[in-house]
Amino acid sequence: MGLIPQSVIEDVLARTDILQTVQQYVSLKRAGNNYKGLCPFHDENSPSFFVHPGMGIYKCFGCSEGGNVIQFLMSIEGWNFPETVRTLAERAGIEIPEESPQQAEAARKRREGKKIYLAIMEAARDFYQEQLWGARGEVARRYLAERGIDEATARTFGLGYAPDGWENTIEALGKKGFKPAWLERAGLAIANDRGGHYDRFRHRVVFPVVDVWGNTLAFGGRALASDGGGAKYINSPETPFYTKGEQLYGLDVAKSAMGKEEQALVVEGNFDVIALHGAGIGVTVAPMGTALTEVQARLLRRFARRVIIAFDGDSAGEEATLRCLGALESAGLEAVVVRFDEADDPDTFVRREGAEALRARMEAAQPLVAWALDRAIKPVEGATIEARLGALEGVGTILTQVKEPAAWEHYAREVARRLAIEPALLKDYLKRPPERRDQARQAVLKAGQGTRLPSAEYGVLAVLLDQPKWLSDFFREELDKLLSSQELADFLRVVQNHYQTHDGINRPLLLEATPPGGMRETVIAALAEVESQRLYGPEEALRWYRDCVRTLKKAWAVRMDEHLQRELNNVDFRSERERFVQINEQLEQVRQFRKALDLDASSPSSASG
Repeated sequence: MGLIPQSVIEDVLARTDILQTVQQYVSLKRAGNNYKGLCPFHDENSPSFFVHPGMGIYKCFGCSEGGNVIQFLMSIEGWNFPETVRTLAERAGIEIPEESPQQAEAARKRREGKKIYLAIMEAARDFYQEQLWGARGEVARRYLAERGIDEATARTFGLGYAPDGWENTIEALGKKGFKPAWLERAGLAIANDRGGHYDRFRHRVVFPVVDVWGNTLAFGGRALASDGGGAKYINSPETPFYTKGEQLYGLDVAKSAMGKEEQALVVEGNFDVIALHGAGIGVTVAPMGTALTEVQARLLRRFARRVIIAFDGDSAGEEATLRCLGALESAGLEAVVVRFDEADDPDTFVRREGAEALRARMEAAQPLVAWALDRAIKPVEGATIEARLGALEGVGTILTQVKEPAAWEHYAREVARRLAIEPALLKDYLKRPPERRDQARQAVLKAGQGTRLPSAEYGVLAVLLDQPKWLSDFFREELDKLLSSQELADFLRVVQNHYQTHDGINRPLLLEATPPGGMRETVIAALAEVESQRLYGPEEALRWYRDCVRTLKKAWAVRMDEHLQRELNNVDFRSERERFVQINEQLEQVRQFRKALDLDASSPSSASG
C-alpha cells in the first residue's frame, strides 16, 4: 500500500466537517464562535475541550490534546494515520490512488509550487494595495468613495488598484524574484504573441480572494475606464491552487460575525459584499460569480446554520437563487430568500432604505423551498387541471432536492392544496420517475374532471359568481330548489356567505373554501369563463341570467311532469281515486306552468330583457 497523496489529504480535510465528526463522540454546546464540552481524553467536571469549526481544529486546555479532525479520530479510535484518512475519504466519497515514490516526489513539488504561488499572490496583493493608497490610486479612491466604500472598509477587504499600463505588476513582482512565466501560471500575466507577457489587471480596482486561512488565492478586477475598452469585471483564471467554486468572497472577513449570528447573507457581487459590510451587515459573502456549489454550501455550514440568499432582483438573479436550492439542501442548511424589485440589488437597496430595512427583510425571509414552489405554482393557481399538471414538472424538480422526509411531506401537502389535487394522487405522481408518470398523470386528470352540470345550471353558477349581489334574490325566490345538483345548491350557499363576509368575491379565498374534487374543478372553469367575459355589462349579464333561470324552471317542470306521470301510472284509480285526482291536478298545474314559460320566452318584452 503506497503513500496517500498530499492533495487527497487536503481534500479530505476540506470536505470533512470537524464539528459534525466530534459531535458523534462528545456533547458540545456553543461558546461564541466555537463549541465546548467535556474532554473525551481525560476526566473532568468542567468543560475545557473546545472545537473551532472555522479553523477546523479542536483543543483541550486541560490535557493539551489537540489537532485537526484526522488527529482527533486517531486519538479517540486508536487508528493509524493512513487508516484514518482512508476512512474519512470513504465517507466523503474521495478515491485514494496508491502513491509510488515517484508520485511522492510529485506531491513534494506540488507543495513547493503552492508555497511559491501563495508568495506571488501575497506580493501582488501588497503591490496593489500600495498603488491604491499612493499617488496613482487617486482615481480608484474617488471611485470607491462614490460607491460609498470608506477607507476602513477598503483596507479590511485588502482592496487595491492595478495601475494603467502593460507591465506594472510584472515589473514590481520581478524585483522580488518572480518570473513572468510564474505570474502567467498564477493568472496575473498573459502571454503575448511576441514571446513576452503583459499584466492581466490594468487600471482596475482589485479585490483579493482570500480563503478561510487568510491565504490570497486570486483576484477580481473592476474597470475604471468608461470607454468600453474591456469587460467591466474580470477575474483570475482557475489554477491548480484555486477553484472558484470552492471559495466564497468575503468569508475571511465575515466568518466571525457568521459564527456569532449563526447565519450568512449570500449576495451576487463583490461590491455588494463590501458595501453591506460597510453598512454593518458583517455576515455577507458572495459565491465568486458562480452558482452556489455543494463545496461552498459545506463551507457555509462550518460557520452558519441559516443562509439567506439575496441576489439581484432581475430574472437572472431569480434563476440563480433557484439554482442554490440543491447545494443548500444537501448541506442541511436552513435556506431562506430575500427578493428585491427587478431593478434593485442589495447594495442599492441599503443605500436607499438603510441597513435596518435589509435586516428586517432578513428576519422575515421566506424559506427557499416555499419561494421556489410559489414561483412554480402561482401562475397556474385556479387554472385548468391540464395547466396545473404542467406545473408539476417544475414542482417535482424542486421537491426532489428536499432531503428531509417530514419537510417533503409538508410541502407536498401544500402543493396538493394549492393545485387542488388529491394529496395521495399528487404524491404518487411526484414519487415516480419522470418516465413512469403517465399512469399517475391520467389518474390525476380523471380525478380532476369537473362535475358535469346541465348548461343552464352551469350558466347560473357563472353569472352568480360574476354578480353575487343577485344571490339573495336567488335564495329568496327559492330558485335553489330548481337545481338538479344539490352539490351546486350547497356551493351557492357558500358563495353567498363568502360574499356577505368579504363584501365581494375573493377568488383565492373562495377556492380555499371549496374542497378538492369535481365541483372545485367546475368552479375554477366558471371563474375563468367569468374573467374572459368581463367585456359584457350588467344588462347583458342580467339577460343571460334570466334565460338560464327560465331554462332551469323549464327543466324542473319537465322533471316534475315525468315524475308525476310515473306516479300516476302506479296509482290504482278504483282503490286510490283521491290520490289519482290529486296527482292529475298537480300534473295539470305543471303543464300550465310550462306553457306559461313558453309564452314568456316568445314575448317581445322577454326578448328585450
